[in-house]
Amino acid sequence: IWGRCHHRLSVAPVATHGRLLAMKTATVVLALAFGVASGLDNGLGRTPPMGWRSWNLYGADVNQTLIEGIMEGMVSKARLVDGVPTSLCDLGYCDVGLDDNWQECGSYGPDEWTYHNELGAPVVNNEVFPDFIAMTNKAHELGLTSGWYGNNCICSDSCGDRDDNKEESGVACYQGDVNALYQFGFDAVKLDGCGAQRDLDL
Repeated sequence: IWGRCHHRLSVAPVATHGRLLAMKTATVVLALAFGVASGLDNGLGRTPPMGWRSWNLYGADVNQTLIEGIMEGMVSKARLVDGVPTSLCDLGYCDVGLDDNWQECGSYGPDEWTYHNELGAPVVNNEVFPDFIAMTNKAHELGLTSGWYGNNCICSDSCGDRDDNKEESGVACYQGDVNALYQFGFDAVKLDGCGAQRDLDL
């Protein structure tokens, strides 16, 4: 094949210094013509979220004691980096995220929501997580942030609308989740597509 087709191949001309300079200049001119992107300079979002989440280690077998132990491990300076005792948080990995199986699955209220009560508040499994506030306080005392998980898989919540439409019966659950996020002291929340709460514009 090469013997028959090699004469048809052509090589693009090598870009000269003048061409590269012209391309860079054109790029700058276009950027100025269409405006420059701006962002909120509040110190957040400078890196992707960096930290640890419970699912990949513990899956559904998670509890408050395990999470608090991970928090202690994140700030432990038992490791040396270039001869200096260094924690994972010193390297920027300062978030400890609780994933699925914190909730008490069931059937709540007339709409039979699977982990929100009839007022829309998420129902915590207090046998495995007896005190969320103490847990998030521990994270903050250690200089960490504490992440939570909503719209989760294990209960596969029915509170909301899987077709991404606003559903009045599910509005209480969105509000309940936001209230709980603040009440328990979490700093961030992970959402995915396991449950029915998918309307983030609501």
